[in-house]
Amino acid sequence: MSARVGVALIVVAVAMLVTASAGASVVSMDRSIAVEVVDDEHANVAVEPVEADVPDNAGSESANERANESATDAAAPLGERELLNVTNRLAEEITVTELETPSGVEIEGEGIDVGPGNSAALEGTVDCDELESEPEASVELEGSGVTISQTVALEVTCPDASA
Repeated sequence: MSARVGVALIVVAVAMLVTASAGASVVSMDRSIAVEVVDDEHANVAVEPVEADVPDNAGSESANERANESATDAAAPLGERELLNVTNRLAEEITVTELETPSGVEIEGEGIDVGPGNSAALEGTVDCDELESEPEASVELEGSGVTISQTVALEVTCPDASA
C-alpha cells in the first residue's frame, strides 16, 4: 500500500510541475509609448495653409469691372484659389476623406488622393461677408492603417470693408 501512495505522490508532483510550467505561457507587460511632434516641414503628412489675399469681386481690375460684377453677380464669391496644401511623405497613398470649413469658406477636396512624395493643393472660395475672424479648417486623411486628423488656421486676408 505504501508503494501505491508513493507512486501517487510522484504522479501528483509531476502533474504540478507540468501545470506550473504551462501556466507561464501568458505574460503581461507595461510599455510606454513616446510620440514626437515635429513641425509641418518635417511631418510625414502635412496640411498647411496657403496665404490667400482675397481681392474685391473675384479680382476685378477696375472699379467699373467691380461694379459690373456686383450688378450682374457673374463671379463666384470672390473667386476660387488655393487655400490648403497637403504633403504626403509616407510610403503609401493617402486620401482626403473629410473637410470641415467655417462659414464663408468652401474647399473642394474630399476624395482627392495624394501619392507618396507628392503634394496636392486644395482649392476653394471665400466669401468675406460671411468669413469668421479666425477661420480654421479640419482635414481628415486616411491611408492603409493610418488616419490623420488636423485642424489648420486658414491664412485668408479679405479687403478692407471701408475702402
